[in-house]
Amino acid sequence: MSTTAALRANQPWPILAYAFRPFFLLAALYAPLALLPWVGILLQQISLPLGMAPLLWHGHEMLFGVVAAALAGFLLTAVPTWAKVEPLIGTRLAGLVGLWLAGRLAFWLAGSLPPWLVVAINLAFTLWVLCWALPALLGTDGRRHLSLGVLALLFVVAQTGFYLAWLDLLPLRLGPLDMLHLAANLLLVMIAVTATRIVRVISMAAIAENGTPRMLRFTPAREHLAVITLSMFVLADLLARGHPITGWIALAAAVAQADRLSEWPWGRAMGKLYLLLLTLAYVWLMLGLGLVGIAALSDALPGYAGRHLLFLGAIGGAVLAVFCIAGLRHTGRPLALPRAIWLALLCLTLGTLLRTAVPLLWPQHYLVLGTFLPALLWLLAFWLYALSFARMLLSARPDGLPG
Repeated sequence: MSTTAALRANQPWPILAYAFRPFFLLAALYAPLALLPWVGILLQQISLPLGMAPLLWHGHEMLFGVVAAALAGFLLTAVPTWAKVEPLIGTRLAGLVGLWLAGRLAFWLAGSLPPWLVVAINLAFTLWVLCWALPALLGTDGRRHLSLGVLALLFVVAQTGFYLAWLDLLPLRLGPLDMLHLAANLLLVMIAVTATRIVRVISMAAIAENGTPRMLRFTPAREHLAVITLSMFVLADLLARGHPITGWIALAAAVAQADRLSEWPWGRAMGKLYLLLLTLAYVWLMLGLGLVGIAALSDALPGYAGRHLLFLGAIGGAVLAVFCIAGLRHTGRPLALPRAIWLALLCLTLGTLLRTAVPLLWPQHYLVLGTFLPALLWLLAFWLYALSFARMLLSARPDGLPG
């Protein structure tokens, strides 16, 4: 038996060979479905017993359904490399996937099931991921990446706060929507924390492909300033959303992100789609913070201005970028994205612009151009990814290596 055949014989089914495989695919397929009840109710086409306000249901499923699956796929794939521990694969991974699916079913039936059961199933998933990843990151090899473990812990705290507020058990003067904002803002900090690591790798690849190899140097002080100001915004937005002080902090964070972007490899390198995907997500982060700051300091913009740039553009764009980059690298393929991803990026960009601009400039067209069309574009973006990457995620690595 050849070495490649021997390696494959000891591996589980390809879909369970590494966590990014099932979770990236499931998150991409579920991302549009999580919009259906909310959009359908707005358009008066669907009536479902959701057990809570449609906006809260929608926010939960996008953050603690779609993004939580993406985060699980990322952490359970990256941590074994960072901390030199055995990955979660095979039967144990299948159990975790089953728990995530049970959580989605529970939330679709949240109006009919006991609330404690809905909460228990959904918290069990994120706690399982956290309890697996955090001890590994506390070890000697994983401590360099411990900040991500801390952010993941805070994300679970925000999720728990959402459930307590939903059940009227949160002792603070905070509601479920505040907890959704906190969770989304924490994801923005995760993007900022991981940006340098990912950008350094893919930037070098893009520069090398252009035939002009050179070393990239990122200033640590700029990275730290970007993360610190963004973290200050998270705290201020939780305690005093819409307050002028929060507005100034948001503007400071926007400037810090812009300063950080100035070190990224602009020019011909941006012609590489894998770099453009991540860069555009970070641009949305910068612009969204700017709009949030202006909205808090001026009556010219409503309080929600900039939020969709942050949540739809920055978080959605970063998720799509990680799906594509990790989906290629960890399946043993070169960084050559399918052409359909260009269309996916276009759909995500147009959807972000429409969701942001229509409510501000053309509120009379809110339902069709500001809600229905962006939802359709969101569907196309992630289902194009699923169609393009399904074969890669469902099949073994061409080089025969594990993963």
